[in-house]
This record gives sequence, structure tokens and C-alpha cells, in this order.
Amino acid sequence: MNKEYIKKRLIQYIYIAVGVILLDIGFYFFISPARLVLGGMMGVSVILEPFYSKLGSWFTDSIFLFIANGVVLIIGGILLGKDFFLKTIFSSVFSPLIILLFEQTCDPNFFLKEVSESGYYIIALVCSSILSGLGLGLALKHNGSTGGLDVVQKIMSKYLHIPYSKTMYLTDWVIVFISGFSFIGRFSYNIEMVIYGVLGVLAISQITDAIALNARNRRTAYIITEKPEEIKNLIYELTDRGVTFVDASGGYTGAHKTMVICTMEKNEAYKITEALKGIDPHAFCYVSATKEIVGEYL
Repeated sequence: MNKEYIKKRLIQYIYIAVGVILLDIGFYFFISPARLVLGGMMGVSVILEPFYSKLGSWFTDSIFLFIANGVVLIIGGILLGKDFFLKTIFSSVFSPLIILLFEQTCDPNFFLKEVSESGYYIIALVCSSILSGLGLGLALKHNGSTGGLDVVQKIMSKYLHIPYSKTMYLTDWVIVFISGFSFIGRFSYNIEMVIYGVLGVLAISQITDAIALNARNRRTAYIITEKPEEIKNLIYELTDRGVTFVDASGGYTGAHKTMVICTMEKNEAYKITEALKGIDPHAFCYVSATKEIVGEYL
């Protein structure tokens, strides 16, 4: 391994570590005190805390997460291979270790103790969603994992042939809806906490996408025209973006035309589609949302 590779890997793990720390701050100072369930292994921890806390004061959230992450990590290593095990072990151990450090040194109500009763859950939800979304986004952006249910989601994706993006939402939604049930004392269902959980999952997914995919309001315009050079010049004039020409022919008419493709900001797309009418009123244009761009983009 050369120095450049080692430097690259070190920077990658620093970003993943920062992401995990943000995630743990959101859990320890906001999710756990408010007993919010926003999916993931930390959500499972909140649901099961009334049961495992009976084992003694020593059995804390960090101990549960050490055990749970360890179990799914071993299963993941068996079912997904050595490479996945080595890639995931860092976050699986580092995350509960940070929470254990918080448990030994910090008051979990440090931030929420001065919050009014009426705003308690809103503040907890907003802060935990932002921190969790930022943490997950940083880890995923740098090809990392936060451990825990990430392993279960990848196993489901591989063996049940479900896209990984869907297993992520499926497990989180199941955990959130289960969190509403209570069997302590009498059976009940707390719809208020479930709604908080649903809002949190939606917010976290949006923030995670924005960080991991560097998502902005970008659009890609596909313009089928007989005047590609004029449209190219129009795009250069209004946006200073590059374009790609693709030969196209009508399936019914057989007419040969050119497709002009250009990725741009959302407000720029409005300018192009409006000005296009003056260049080629017969051009066919459609604009699609673009969430991820790989390569040079100005």
C-alpha cells in the first residue's frame, strides 16, 4: 500500500467516524431521553429498553448495542463475506463505544432539560433528525456503514432480492410502527410517538440523500430537435453548461433528429424551456430531476 492509498483510507475513516459521532450525539442527547423511535438498531434499543433495563443498571443502551451489533456483524460476515465484515466492524464497535463514553461522562438531559414541556418532543425530533441525517449522510457518502441494521438490510437485499434502498425504508418503517405498541400494564398503541417517528424517518432520509448524494435542485433536459447547434448556443449563452449530442430517429416517422442533453440547476432549466420556444417551436423537450452526478459538473 502506497502513502496516497493510506491517506485516502485515513480520510475516509475520519469522515465515517465523524458521521458515527453525530449519529450517537443525536441518539444519546435527544432520541433516548425523549424515547423517540426513528428506525435502525437505535430504535430497537429504545423499544427494548424497558425490558433489558430490568437486568440491572449496568445493562445500558451501549451494552445492548455492543451485543446487537456484534450478533448481526457475525451473521453478516457469514452471509455477506469477509470484505463486508472488515468494512463494517469499525462502525459496529465505534458507535456503541462512543455512547458508552457519553454514559460515563455526560448527562443525557444536558440539552433538553431547559426545554419547555410543550416544545420538548419537537426540539428532540428536529435535533435528532438533523444530527442523524448528517451522520448517516457522511458515512454513506464516504462508502461507510453505521453497522447495526445496515447489515440486516444488506442481507435482506441479497437473499430476498429486494433493492437495498427499499430494505432501508422497510426496516425503519416496521420498527417505527412497532414502537407504538405497549404491553406494559395494559395493551395500548401510542399513535403520537409513531407520528413523530414517521416524521423523523422522512426528515432523516431527505438529509441523508442531500449529504450522501450531494443532492441539489438539478435537472437534466433532453431536447429532440432539428436545430441542435442553435440550441447548443442558446444553452451556452444562458447557462454556460456543456451539452451532449445523441443521434435520434422517430419510431413511427423514421425522421432523423438530434437529442441535446444538458444537466443544469433547477432555475436554469426554466430559462432553457422558455427560451427554447423561440429557437425551435417544434422541438420535443422533457426535463427530469437529477439526484446524483458523478464526474465534472460546474
